[in-house]
Amino acid sequence: MDIKKLRQKLLDLAIRGELVPQDPNDEPASELLSRIHEEKLAMVERGELKPKDVKNDTVIYFGSDGLPYEKRADGEGKAKCIESEIPFELPEGWSWARVASISDEPSYGTSKKSDIEGTVPVLRMGNITRAGTIDYSDLVYTSDADDIAKYDLHPGDLIFNRTNSRAWVGKVAYYDGSIPAIYAGYLIRFRAILINPKYINYAMCTQYERNWCASVKTDGVNQSNINARKLKSFLIPVPPLAEQLRIVDALDKYLALVDGIERDRADLDGLLAQLKSKVLDLAVRGELVEHDPGDEPASELLSRIREEKLAMVGRGELKPKDVKNDTVIFTGSDGLRYEKPADGKAEAKCIEGEIPFEIPEGWSWARLSTLCLPQERRLPSGERFNYIDIGSIDNSRNLICSNEIDTANAPSRASRCVHAGSIVFSMVRPYLRNIAQVPVSMKDSVASNGFYVATKACNVLDEYFLFQLLLSDYAVNSINLHMKGDNSPSVRKEDMDALLLPIPPLDEQRRIVKRAKEVFNLLD
Repeated sequence: MDIKKLRQKLLDLAIRGELVPQDPNDEPASELLSRIHEEKLAMVERGELKPKDVKNDTVIYFGSDGLPYEKRADGEGKAKCIESEIPFELPEGWSWARVASISDEPSYGTSKKSDIEGTVPVLRMGNITRAGTIDYSDLVYTSDADDIAKYDLHPGDLIFNRTNSRAWVGKVAYYDGSIPAIYAGYLIRFRAILINPKYINYAMCTQYERNWCASVKTDGVNQSNINARKLKSFLIPVPPLAEQLRIVDALDKYLALVDGIERDRADLDGLLAQLKSKVLDLAVRGELVEHDPGDEPASELLSRIREEKLAMVGRGELKPKDVKNDTVIFTGSDGLRYEKPADGKAEAKCIEGEIPFEIPEGWSWARLSTLCLPQERRLPSGERFNYIDIGSIDNSRNLICSNEIDTANAPSRASRCVHAGSIVFSMVRPYLRNIAQVPVSMKDSVASNGFYVATKACNVLDEYFLFQLLLSDYAVNSINLHMKGDNSPSVRKEDMDALLLPIPPLDEQRRIVKRAKEVFNLLD
């Protein structure tokens, strides 16, 4: 059973009027929308809205020709046909309405920096889930009285994630008021008027809404954006108010059952993930397979990597600056670990404080950048290309989902060259575990610059072993220590380059890989 598809099917049935039966005695949605407009005019009179906030409200109706038309609610201007915008047919008694016509004026959140401690939580884009709920497990705070007063959330408020990756921009959540909170600048707050906010939230968690987001978003260097003007234009299928309540009750019940199934599966998946994590931990520390004193030590392997990279410089495949910062890590006569430039042009320095744990004899420590080729820039070519974005990674299985797009629509961040066997490692939170190995079928793809692309330098390093190293809790947690930023935290390429990795002899790498695959296949 595909839980995500089941959830989406229920939501899709709901917004098409196929989840619960219609009641011909229900007041039609057109009457509800008229009352909403009257209430908004009254709010203007009370000073709760400004005249400009209702100036562009519209009414959508079907003409005598059976086509949908839209006109301004104040009667100004001419009606225009919007047939091309209507995505599907609605039951009798339902109506289409823009977000702008059924809510107050959407507002952006605070741009001030949050703190680890404070009076009130500040909700960020990472707190908004794809299921339309708020995750309170990772909070930052503010004690700024002006911000608390200005951005205070009310129960029933809806929060729209205006800036995020292509896959996650446009998430919406319903705020139930269980924890006092304000909202950050990458979020937009809007408040439904005389309409059930939980219904609006469910409608905006559908695949229909995701498709709309994909069609209207603008792409920047690392993020996509949907501003308040576009949000206000989103078309909501509006049922009669009584049917809204029936839909919400039904969805609350059905989705609770789906959540129960998902939790049971998550418990099993969590146990399997712990077992796999333990296998990786044993592999990283040299405790998964037996050691063979006859294996060529890892120090010799690392020397050959250095020789191959210098040979590539000689052939013009690399530039001298690409190997300038490679280092050698060794144990001194005092038993402490030291690091020196591989070209021998500077003195060694003690890095004992950086060494996280002891490794077996014959193993060596090395920086990630020393093991890998420099990252290459590649721009899309041809009419279409395979694009690996942060959201392209299935992080439960660490696989890449193929995503072919038009070159003409390529975002500017599509610039990382990948090869078959390259490992793409997301540098953006909350996607730090979006890690995958590029299959042969996607060797000519282009990746987002939100990834660190690790491509082994030569054939004296097992690429699958390197992949398992980067999947380990040790690697992910080490990188997470360098996470910086508030609304969109990330790590720098330099922090990735400097990651210390324990390297066994090549033959032992192969034994580790064989054993790990045996265990993973058994668990799967």
